[in-house]
Amino acid sequence: MTFTPARRLRTLDDVFLQIRDAILAGEIAEGGRLPNERDLAGRFEVGRPTVREALRSLEALGIVEIRPGRSGGAYAARPSEATLGSALSTLVSLQGANAQELAEFRLSFEADTAWWAARRADADDIAALELLVAETRRLLKQITDDWTPLTEADARWHEALARATKNRLRIGISLGLHEPRVRQAPALGDAHARYARTIPTALAKITRAVKAQDAEQARSAMLDHVAQWARVNPDVSDLATGG
Repeated sequence: MTFTPARRLRTLDDVFLQIRDAILAGEIAEGGRLPNERDLAGRFEVGRPTVREALRSLEALGIVEIRPGRSGGAYAARPSEATLGSALSTLVSLQGANAQELAEFRLSFEADTAWWAARRADADDIAALELLVAETRRLLKQITDDWTPLTEADARWHEALARATKNRLRIGISLGLHEPRVRQAPALGDAHARYARTIPTALAKITRAVKAQDAEQARSAMLDHVAQWARVNPDVSDLATGG
């Protein structure tokens, strides 16, 4: 592991990138301890606050784990699917993605996810999907005026479907879509309630197709499911299913 003095311009970015690249290149193994702040500051020829801020940024990305205590310090970590999901959720929030953009993205992404899930899902995946379908049915019977629990269960089902694809990128992106979808739901009011009533039936249909390993049927059913949300959403228009 070799670090060079940080460039005078944007020293924080340079420190961040050098440490990140060293971890991603395997120069610092997962779980390996990084040099302490004083040592890093000396190698980079920067102040300790700059090193500390770079490490905190790396921790936020899941690349570094900072442990407290006498035996603590900064350790190399392996980013997870949740890391990608958190970054995507933050990006969507900061950029203010609207309902139209979210629906357009979901249409193709969710349909392809269903297609891959039908090809790769194992018995545990099917069991998880069926359990969540049962949960949505139970929640629908219990709802009075708060549709949030059902919306969250719907999002968890989509995350479980992504896990069935065995594709870490799809899992991460699905995790990132959870918060924006749940956050937008209350603003739709009665329109969301009309859509939410269709959730258990739609998820059950997709789950059956995945269980039968019918990729095309799974894709078609998912297109219908996402399009149904678009039809009751006044902020979404011209959403062709491309079925």
